[in-house]
This record gives sequence, structure tokens and C-alpha cells, in this order.
Amino acid sequence: MSLFDPQSAQYLGQLGELEAQLKPCEQISLQAAEAALGEIADGVIVTDPRGIVQYANPLVSEMSGDLVGLLPGQPVNEGLRLCDSHGEPLNALIPDIPYHEVPSVREIRAYIWRSGENRPPLEVSVQVMALWDAGTLKNYVLVLRDTSAARRVSTRLSWQTSHDALTRLPNRQYFEGELQKLLSQCVDKRQHHVLLYLDVYQFKVINDTLGFVAGDQLLVQLVSLLQRGLSKADLFARVGSDEFAILLRDCTLEEGGRVVARLRESVQDFSFHWQGSDSRVAVSIGVVGVDRFTPSASQLLATANDACCSARDQGRNRVKLFGDSRKVLEKRRESTWVAEIHAALREDRLMLYRQPVVSLKGERELHHYEILVRMRGRDGGVISPGLFLPAAERYGLIEEVDRWVIRRVFHYMAQEQLIGIDTASYAINISGISLGDDTFADFVLEAMSEEGVTPSRVQFEITETSAINNLERALIFIHKLRAAGCSFALDDFGRGVSSLAYLRQLPVDFLKIDGSFVRNMLEDEIDSAMVSTIDHLAKRMGISTIAEYVESPELMDKLCRMGVDYAQGFGIAAASGLPDIGEPQGF
Repeated sequence: MSLFDPQSAQYLGQLGELEAQLKPCEQISLQAAEAALGEIADGVIVTDPRGIVQYANPLVSEMSGDLVGLLPGQPVNEGLRLCDSHGEPLNALIPDIPYHEVPSVREIRAYIWRSGENRPPLEVSVQVMALWDAGTLKNYVLVLRDTSAARRVSTRLSWQTSHDALTRLPNRQYFEGELQKLLSQCVDKRQHHVLLYLDVYQFKVINDTLGFVAGDQLLVQLVSLLQRGLSKADLFARVGSDEFAILLRDCTLEEGGRVVARLRESVQDFSFHWQGSDSRVAVSIGVVGVDRFTPSASQLLATANDACCSARDQGRNRVKLFGDSRKVLEKRRESTWVAEIHAALREDRLMLYRQPVVSLKGERELHHYEILVRMRGRDGGVISPGLFLPAAERYGLIEEVDRWVIRRVFHYMAQEQLIGIDTASYAINISGISLGDDTFADFVLEAMSEEGVTPSRVQFEITETSAINNLERALIFIHKLRAAGCSFALDDFGRGVSSLAYLRQLPVDFLKIDGSFVRNMLEDEIDSAMVSTIDHLAKRMGISTIAEYVESPELMDKLCRMGVDYAQGFGIAAASGLPDIGEPQGF
């Protein structure tokens, strides 16, 4: 038998799903299915949710050394005894755990010790797949593979390195390789292809509310749905946890637009059923034309991803066509900043600024300062963070910047304490990347201890988006630093669509109301209502509020009447460099 070629086959889905798509004359009989399973080179067992055998193909008997084999009605845990390399029995194949904890796919390495035979034990891999329907566990399918056979090992490794185990789609590595091959063949100006980049809108919410098993099943069903709108020539791949890429070969942008419309319409009509609940699903789609002038496959995927992100920012089921070079120019500018950021860190050209946050009660006194970072240019000018921080985040330098800021701020605060100026507190912004680093909290605590900084003088600001994207790590970070005596503010609150769902999980002391609502609240009743609602919600939860972008005395007066606790912005004071120790500390 020749090795399996992934290009020669397409995963069609479960037989039950396939059956509904076939014409009456094309129905697959049980006899045909059993005959097919009897000819494959793997042992196959089908059980019910309790692990009771419903079917076992002949190879199971051959592999186990049992002439009778597994019979229908027999518990698979009793009929198929697996051991480790020392002959010790392994745990049950079908574990006795709640259904919602059952993984979609798991693989076990084991040995079958065949009694009465003089042959060595058979080394096998057992893949256990759970099959679900609308949130109900229907069957287990067990596939036994003889890993001692060189043919089986090479075939399995080939499949694993080029495909995704859950969806059976090609993976990112395989897709990039095929895309690069296509680009090398694009020599004729008449050749056109289209690349689609798809992102499942708010997939994390499904995982958090229904569980990872539900998330897996959603992806499986969504893939099956999208495949029906594609042709056999199209290459469909899973390139991220909830991201997919589709290459429409020999396709113009106009033809690609019709495919996109068909895909989007099918998703709009789709509802995910799980354990009695229905969830509406949406996708964001980035579209990029592919021709002989297209750059490398990795750059093309990055461009398509940018278009997809732009579509996602516009809402549910949106499509964005990459049709100009502005994004490319922006990314080139960002890449030039990488060397400049490295140089600024090496040459100590980053600068700390601070902006006061004042109380809106009584005399409107200083409450604390927010620390902001700037860069000194080679010509001595001050460079805005908006020019270099996005590049630092994109290219993985932001954590180094964060650590530089932490060390410098703590040293400055220690110097204040030495001369008796220790009344001011400082808020330090933490990036999502640093928040996701499991060593960062210990680094902060160690730096604080080395400088002798009073923890109650330190506040950390984390954005709503970074907290949600790194929820587990964010909670660990917050709990560690709050236990030490620091406080926390949730920045840009209200911008995200899931603010309320996650707020109860985040033990923060302050909510910073997003400036996009504050800036126009004198003219826009909706923005004013949003600010009032957020402030009211925070008060009910015992959280203080800070309004950003306060640019006029009139705006500050309205916030005061509304009951907002603190404010910052140009209407109060602009950000300025940290004064030398010993200079007046007012603002």
C-alpha cells in the first residue's frame, strides 16, 4: 500500500452529516460501511457514550490476539486491556467523567500484551474521538494503529505535520508552502487568485461560557458548513486557534466576492446548538488579490490578516478588501522602528513623562500620576509613543520596554522616598504581552523590593482588551500584586463588546472610562448616558471611576455633577517630563 497523500483526499465530515447531502440512490448502506472499515489498516471500535461496544472491525481481533474479538454489548474497558511498556494496566479508555469534561480527541500510547503468544507485545497508538450532536455525546470512535510498522509511523507523522487533528484541515505550515508554490508559478499577468483570511468573531466568549469541548465542536461544524461553499480546487486550512485561510485558485476578485457573499450568508443563517442553548456565530473576512506582483506567502498572509482585523473592528460578519498600499507602508514604517527601539533601549533614549489624575471632589487635589513613555530622537526631539509603541507590540519588544519603565519608575520613587517626597502615587501601564508572561509578576515584586518602594504608592493600568485576552494570567498578576499592597485600574473601559461579562471576574480598584465617550459627552447624549451608566455600575461594585480626555472646565463640571470620582486630560494638565528630585512637585 502506498503512503497517504493528503492532496489526494478531502475530509467530508461524519457519515451522518454526509448522508443528508446524498441523493437517495447514493445512500451508503451499513454493509458498505462495514466492508470499508474491514479493509482499512487500522483497528476501529465504535461504542455508545457509556463505552459499550457497538462495532469492532476484524483488525481489532488480529491486533489483540483474540480470535473472538470485541463483541457488541461488551464494555470496551474490559474487552481491550492496554498496558504500559512494563505490562502494568493503563487507565480505562473511556473514563468515567462528566460529559462536559470529555475532550474531543485524545491519543494514548500503549501496548497490547497478547496471552499465549511468543511474540513481543504490540505497540499501538489509540485515538479516542468523542462525537457530539447539539451538545449531546453520541458515540466514541477508537482507532488502533500499529506504531511498530514503519509504514504506519511515516504515514502518521506525515499527516500530523501537515494537518490539524481537530478539523482535519491542512495546517498553517502546509498552507504557506502551497501558497508559495502558487506564487512561484504566477508568471502570467492573466493569472489571478484570491486569498481569504477568516476569524471566528468572539470565539473566546464561546469557550469561556460553554467550555472548550463546545468550542471544538463549533469549529468542526463551522468548517463543514464553509466547505459546502467551496470548490474542490480551493485550499482550506486552519492557520490559528480560531483563524482559517482559503485560497481560491484561478479566481478574480469579482468571482471571489461572490464566494465570500455565499460564505457569509451561510454563516449568518447558522446557529450553534449546545446542551439546550443556541449561539449565533459570525466571522470576519479579509480579502486579498494574488497575482505575479504579490510578495512572499508569509507577507501575503500577514496582509490578509490585517484586512481581517480591520473587518473585525467594524463588527459582526464584515468583509474587508485589501485594495491599497497604505497598510504595507505602515508595516514598513513599523519595521524601521524595530532597530530604533533597540537603539533607544541601548542608548538610554527612552523618557518618562507623567500626567496628573485629580479628584473631582472638594478642592480637586492631585490623586496620582499616570506614567507615560516617550523617546528622544537622534536629533534631540521628543517622539510620540503612537509612532513607536505599536511597532514594539507587533515585533515583541514591548515587554522589554515595560521592564525598563518598571525599573526606572521604581528607582525614581525610591529617590523621592529618600528625601521625604513620598506622597504621590504612580500608575504604570502594563502591556498585554507582559501580562501574559508568567515571570513578569515576580519581576515586578523583586524590583519593588530591591528599591524599597512602598507598594501602596503603585497602581497598575491594564487595558480591558489585554485583560480579556490573557484572563487567567491577568488574574494571577492582579492577585499577586494586590496582595503586596498595589492597586489596579482597568483602562479603556467600555470600548470592548464584552466589558460587562468580564468585569465581575477582575478585582480592580478603578475603571478608566474610555475617552471616546468622555470627549464628546457635552454634545452627544448617548456618550453622556454611557459615561453615566459606567459610573453607576462601578459604584454598585465598589469601584472608583476615572474619566480620560477631559479637555475643558465645562466637561470637568459635568463629570463632577454626574458623580465621577477622578479625571485626567489636557483640560487639567498635559503630560510633562519627570522633574529632577528636589524640584517643586506640583502640576
